[in-house]
Amino acid sequence: MTAPLRAKRKKGNMIIWALMGLLVVSLTGFGVTSVGSGGAQAIGSVGDRKVTVNEYVRALQAQMREFSQQIGQNLTMEQVQAFGIDRMVLQQVLATAALDAESDLIGLSVGDQRVLAALRDTEAFQNLTGQFDETAYRFALDRANLKPAEYDEILRSESARAMLQIAVGAGVQANDTFPLAMLSFVAETRDFEWAMFGPEHLAEPVRLPDETEIEAHYRANPDAYTAPETRAITYALLTPDMLIGGIEPDEEALKALYESDIARYVQPERRIVDRVVFASEADARAAMDAIMAAEKSFADIVAERGLELSDVDLGDVALSDLAPAAGEAVFSLAEPGLVGPVQSSLGPALFRLNAILEAQNTGFDEVRDELHAEFVADRARRMVDDAINPIDDLLASGATLEEIAAETDMAAGKIDYAIGDTDGIAAHQEFRDAAKAVNEGDFPEIVTLEGGGIFALRLDGVTPPALRPLAEVRETVIADWQAAETRRQLVAIAAATVEQAAGGAGLGELALSPRPEAGIRREAFIEGAPEGLVGKVFGLSEGEAALVEDASGIAIVRLTAITPFDPETPDNKALLTGVAGQYSRQIGEDLYDAFATAVQNRAGISLNQSMINAVHTQLR
Repeated sequence: MTAPLRAKRKKGNMIIWALMGLLVVSLTGFGVTSVGSGGAQAIGSVGDRKVTVNEYVRALQAQMREFSQQIGQNLTMEQVQAFGIDRMVLQQVLATAALDAESDLIGLSVGDQRVLAALRDTEAFQNLTGQFDETAYRFALDRANLKPAEYDEILRSESARAMLQIAVGAGVQANDTFPLAMLSFVAETRDFEWAMFGPEHLAEPVRLPDETEIEAHYRANPDAYTAPETRAITYALLTPDMLIGGIEPDEEALKALYESDIARYVQPERRIVDRVVFASEADARAAMDAIMAAEKSFADIVAERGLELSDVDLGDVALSDLAPAAGEAVFSLAEPGLVGPVQSSLGPALFRLNAILEAQNTGFDEVRDELHAEFVADRARRMVDDAINPIDDLLASGATLEEIAAETDMAAGKIDYAIGDTDGIAAHQEFRDAAKAVNEGDFPEIVTLEGGGIFALRLDGVTPPALRPLAEVRETVIADWQAAETRRQLVAIAAATVEQAAGGAGLGELALSPRPEAGIRREAFIEGAPEGLVGKVFGLSEGEAALVEDASGIAIVRLTAITPFDPETPDNKALLTGVAGQYSRQIGEDLYDAFATAVQNRAGISLNQSMINAVHTQLR
C-alpha cells in the first residue's frame, strides 16, 4: 500500500503536500485569532465534522500563492473572489471534511509509524544532508500557526483519505474500446503529394483591364478604396530626449554618481563554487579520499547524498561570503579544483572551485561618458515630472496648447490621425488611445508616456470615411484587378488539374513540382501550404485529389496512402496501454469525485457565511 499511497499524495488539490511545502516559503502567520473567538472557530461543517477558520485560511492562502506565482503578481482578495478561487477552496475543504468524516465512520486510519515516516520524508523539514531537521520542522509549523499534534493529525487524515481514494477508484480498469477508437482517429497517418499554383502556371501574363473593367472593379470593392476616418489633432509634447541637450552636469555630480554605485565598478575577486556538507569530518574525509583515488566523482558524492548539483551550487562568492577557514582554503587555489574537508558555516564540507572571476576595478575616467548619459537621462526625466503640475495649472487656467508650448518646454504639433497610424507621436500607444477617445470640445489633459514624457491633445475636427476618387487610386485598382484575374485563372487551371489527377495521374506527370509528405497526422502543420490542406487530405479517399485555397495561395493535393493505427506493433501496444491506463485513472478520479459529492450530500453541509466574510475581510 505504501508506494501507491505516496503516489496519490502528489495528486489533487486536497493533497496536503503542496500546502506544507509552502510553509518554508514566505508563509506569514495569518491573524486568525482576531476572527471571531479564534482560529478554531468554524466556517462551516459537513455532518458533525467542522471546518475551522485555520483550515480554510491555510488552504485559501496556499491557492492564492500558487495562482500569484503563475501570473507573476500578488492577488488581492477582490481578484480572488472575481476568479472564484475562494469558492473553489471552500468546495475543497468541505470535501476534505466529508471524506475525513467518512474515514472515521468506517474506522479507516493509519498508525503512528506511517505518520512518522511521512513526516521524515517531507523535504521541507530536511537539512542539506537529507536528514530530518527538528528546528526547521518546528519553525515551519510555528509560522503556519500549527502545533505538532495538529500537523500529525493532518498527515494522518491525509493518508486515510488517500487510502479511501485508492479503495474507491484504483481498481477501475477500462477496456480498450475508447482508447482504440481515439488512437484510430488521432494516430492514423496519410501520405500525399501537393503542389502550389502561381503565375508561372499561366500560359501568358494577365492583361491590363479596360476602362469598363477598372470602373466595375472600383465600384464592386468600395471598402478597399475608402479613406479611413481621420482626426485633425493638435498636441503639445514633452519628452526627456527634448531636454537632454540642455543639461550639462559638473564633474562633482558625476563623481558622486560614480561613488553611489561603486559596487558596480569595483568588485573584489570572486569564485564560482560548489559546496557539499557532511555530518562529520570523517565522512567528508572519506568522500575526499574516494574522489582523489578516482573511485568516485564529485557528482557521485553529491548524488549519494540525495542532492542535485544545483543544490550545492553557491554561485559566485567573495572571500567575505565564506567562513574564515573555507574562504582561506577556496581562495588559496590558483586554478579550478577540489579542496577539503574544511569547516564551513554548516559543518565539514568539500568545496569545488569551478572558475575564478578576477577582481574588477573600473576607474571613473573609464565610465565618465556612461555616467554622463545616465545622469542627464535621469535629470531629464525628473524635469519632465516636475513640469506636470505647472502645466496642469496652465491648462486649468484656460491656456491653449499653443500658449503652453510658447511658455514651457513643450513643443506643439499637428497630426491627421487615422486608426492604425504609427508614425511620429502616434508611435506611442498612449497617444493612439487618447486620440481615439477624444471628442471635440474636450478639455486637454496631461497624459504620461510609458517610456517617459507627457502630452496633451485637442481634437480640431473629424473627417468621416470617404470613397477616394478613382483617379486617385487608379493604379491600385488596376493592380487589384490583375491579382483577382490571376487568381481566377489559376483556380480554373487547378480545378482542371484535379480532374486529371482523379483519373490516376500523379502530380509530377501534370507538369507540376509536387512535394511528397509521409506519415502525416491530423494535427500536423505543413509549412508553406494553404491553411486547411491537412484537414482536406483526411477527407479524401486513396488516389483522390482536391483543390485547397486560402489568402496565401492555391494548391492541389493528392492522397497516395492511408496508414491506419496498428494496435499490434510494439510501440503502439505501449501507447494503447498508456492511454488505457490514463483513461482508467480518469474514470477512477471521476468515481472518487462522485463518491465525495455523495458523502457530502448524505452528511449535509452548513456554512457560517458571516465567518467566511470575516476571513475574506481580514485577508484584504
